[in-house]
Amino acid sequence: MYEIIDKLLLFICCLALYLFEVTGSFYIVPIIIAVVLSSLFVYYEDARIRFAGCLLYALLCLLFPGYIILLPLVLYDILHTKYQYAIVIIPTLYIFHFEDYSAMALSLTTVLLLVAYLLKFKTDKLGALKGEYNDLRDSSTALSLLLEERNQGLLQNQDYEINLATLNERNRISKEIHDNIGHLLSRALLQVGALLTLAKEELLQEGLSDLKVSLSEGMDQIRNSIHNMYDESIDLYSQMEQLVKNFTFCPIHYEYDITTSPQVQLKHAMIAITKESLANIIRHSGATKVLVLLREHPAMYQLVIQDNGILEEYKAKALTKAFESQEYGEGMGLHNIYDRVKSFEGNIHISVENGFKLFISFPKR
Repeated sequence: MYEIIDKLLLFICCLALYLFEVTGSFYIVPIIIAVVLSSLFVYYEDARIRFAGCLLYALLCLLFPGYIILLPLVLYDILHTKYQYAIVIIPTLYIFHFEDYSAMALSLTTVLLLVAYLLKFKTDKLGALKGEYNDLRDSSTALSLLLEERNQGLLQNQDYEINLATLNERNRISKEIHDNIGHLLSRALLQVGALLTLAKEELLQEGLSDLKVSLSEGMDQIRNSIHNMYDESIDLYSQMEQLVKNFTFCPIHYEYDITTSPQVQLKHAMIAITKESLANIIRHSGATKVLVLLREHPAMYQLVIQDNGILEEYKAKALTKAFESQEYGEGMGLHNIYDRVKSFEGNIHISVENGFKLFISFPKR
């Protein structure tokens, strides 16, 4: 945009001087050629094409004196490039056609050349400053986005750590209650039972019986509270997240899309299956990428574990045969996985094409 404005200004000045100095039947031809070359230089940004066009116009100036006045417009595009030293031919053109122009016309043409040089210098500087400004703005935007992403990551990690600490504290409290208060109540029940056996008075027996019933009810309530607290302390997302973080064998992609928490036994099964599968990948696979997917559907939970490792042919045949016969053996690490899936009436499918893929579905209860 700045170059177009500069060229328009130069064209007006050169045209005014040209109309004042040149007369003849074909005086419009130099104007058309200069405008066409200048327009082509805008379209073609190759410096070699611009230099060739300037040489062509200089040759025309050498043959026809009327072209010299429009020379600043044409030379504008090679100024501040590696071809700018070609302007040394201008004095030769002036000397060769010195008698065809007045000293005023040659002086004004020289001034216009100097103005073209200054305009080109100004435009290049503005372009460079604009480019630096755009780069700085893009860098600032990218840095802001990166900082925002890192802040979000820190907040998510903080929430995860708080949740994990809360669950661990719940687990600790439930164990403390079970080990201390639960044992004290159990001992109290035994003592009351012994006293009830030894007591002979009917009134005393009735009081001890009521006390035993109260202690039993308290014991049952504590036991239920402990079980509920322990069940809540097992967070499937946190446990799976921890397994994924501890897996450093190769890059792993993890997706968790479960909103309804499964039953406790199923949580344990999913965690154990994932742990066993990741261990098998480390021991038996040359994978460079692993996918762990946990997803909830209206009627089932889905667990997918996949890698891109290349299995040897005999291992692939052994796995395929084991899957078809459902006899996984003891050393393959799949027997326990199969038993866990079947204990929840789930389905398991194993694929050894393009890596190892374990596809498991558990029905909701």
